[in-house]
Amino acid sequence: MKNPLTKQQERLRGKKVNDMTNQELETWIQACDKMENWVNANKARRSWTQSRDKAESELEKRTKN
Repeated sequence: MKNPLTKQQERLRGKKVNDMTNQELETWIQACDKMENWVNANKARRSWTQSRDKAESELEKRTKN
């Protein structure tokens, strides 16, 4: 089964959430949703969920200020 991420989403892998722009954060949140549904292992799903949650909280923090 092929990786569901786009090239743009794939480039964000390994980049820290704090270093991402708002646009990149939105893209990363979408990528995390895709990957959470794509992976089989519970540990991997949990990792993608945590990454999405972190990105969402960072984006929310930036938009409030």
